[in-house]
Amino acid sequence: MSEDKKPEEEFEPKGAMAIALMLIVTVIILWSWVYMTMLERGMTS
Repeated sequence: MSEDKKPEEEFEPKGAMAIALMLIVTVIILWSWVYMTMLERGMTS
């Protein structure tokens, strides 16, 4: 019975968190771009 399995139990999915963060940032950038485009065209109501 060795203690080698301990690091696997505390594994953090850094890759998945990075992909989720990139997705969130991309959505924020795209929505900001659409919002700024609408402001420039005067399509606010």
